[in-house]
Amino acid sequence: MSELETFRDDREHVKVLIGIRRCGKSTLLIQFMQRLKTEGASDSEMLLLNLESADYDDIVDHSDLNAYLKDKIPKTGRFYLFLDEIQRVKDWERTVNALMVDTEADIYITGSNAHLLSTDLSTYLTGRYVEIKMIPLSFKEYVELRGNGRRTEDVFKEYFEFGGFPGINPILGKQAISTMLDDLYASIVFRDMVSRGKVRKPEELEKMVTYLMLNIGNPIGSAKMVKELHMNQRTIEKYLTIVQSACMFYRADRYDLRSAALSPTPKYYVVDPGLRNNAVGMASKDRGRVLENIVFLELMRRGYKIVVGKYDSKEVDFVTEKNGRKAYWQVCLGYSDDETEARELAPLRSIKDNNPKTVILMDNDNDTMTRDGIRELGIINFLLDDL
Repeated sequence: MSELETFRDDREHVKVLIGIRRCGKSTLLIQFMQRLKTEGASDSEMLLLNLESADYDDIVDHSDLNAYLKDKIPKTGRFYLFLDEIQRVKDWERTVNALMVDTEADIYITGSNAHLLSTDLSTYLTGRYVEIKMIPLSFKEYVELRGNGRRTEDVFKEYFEFGGFPGINPILGKQAISTMLDDLYASIVFRDMVSRGKVRKPEELEKMVTYLMLNIGNPIGSAKMVKELHMNQRTIEKYLTIVQSACMFYRADRYDLRSAALSPTPKYYVVDPGLRNNAVGMASKDRGRVLENIVFLELMRRGYKIVVGKYDSKEVDFVTEKNGRKAYWQVCLGYSDDETEARELAPLRSIKDNNPKTVILMDNDNDTMTRDGIRELGIINFLLDDL
């Protein structure tokens, strides 16, 4: 919402909201429209089209969209246009470009595909759009929506298991939640991946999705996937592009902190822990990696650029940069003894610069500092932190 407000009434740029299906993009547009109304905009000065609605089945390509909008948008004066799930319309960029040339409309569009603006036609909009990434609820938002005054620790257990999709309400019970997540998973895989990616062997793509979900937070190279999935290199690369385009997975590249060399084995993180846990289960051995996944999403949500750091034989879970400032992060379930603590802190202690270093712990709700200046922060405190 704050990003939409930042670019509000900037008619030189189209606002493009990108995010996985059902993460709340349509709701955000409606909330933004309500805010505009409270600040004086009238119903006649705004138009919302949800292009996944059956009401707009006749709008197939840009010509249909042009015809529909022709008499609805004034040439001059204030007007807000919201085009929801625009990727349904072939060559939609032509319409948006024409509107920017011929009208003074303030245009907002949403899509469930991260490559919405990577098509050849998107050259029409080069330099004239701002991309706003959207993912399911943060834990802080989840507490506001679902907390109901309960113990924060209990709410976090729900979030850890069921994730942050706004439509997933724990009060419905595990069976209903599982059914909803199954339906969402199938919709993403078959509508946003198989159909749009023109995949001829859906079972292969599903195999890739399952593999990545089981291996969140593990270094994975394409050579390893070729061997373990029994697919050729070209297919692997195509499927990796598809699953990231559908906003289901995000890649974190791995760099050597001494030489800045790029490792050929990046890590992949899933967009929501609940979607992952429902699809492949959560064994006790997975808890640390699910925790790491939640931290990755939160850092991304806060606008950090994120990579994984290698320092000699040690690995720093996340190296982030924001506004020119670097920080280092380790994630672990907890310290069972002094030896475990020393092992977890070793990668951060090996880095001798003065940038902030933090260990995020599952079993620690405190906020303390080691003698050598490493912050030890409980996961709940981290997720509720405003920094």
